[in-house]
Amino acid sequence: RERNSNILSELQFALTNFCLTKIEYNSGQNNITTRLIEPFALLNTENWLLVAFCRLRQEFRFFRLDRIRKMNVLSDKFQPHKMTLQEYFDKYH
Repeated sequence: RERNSNILSELQFALTNFCLTKIEYNSGQNNITTRLIEPFALLNTENWLLVAFCRLRQEFRFFRLDRIRKMNVLSDKFQPHKMTLQEYFDKYH
């Protein structure tokens, strides 16, 4: 719970300041990948979810916070995405 809280506050900072973020992510089958992401939104469902543009996959993805092994908010900035969360859902779901 405390780990999630730290990740949430760091992600909030990354979201607000458009900071690139590097994560080590467990995809669920114990496949750990390193991703460079552009955080877009946080959603609270049964698990906290991060919506982010994944530079590896070149598309928006959902990331479960409880599967993020390591996270580093970088000083590098990215261009804000020109859409709202509602527009994201209309376009991708």
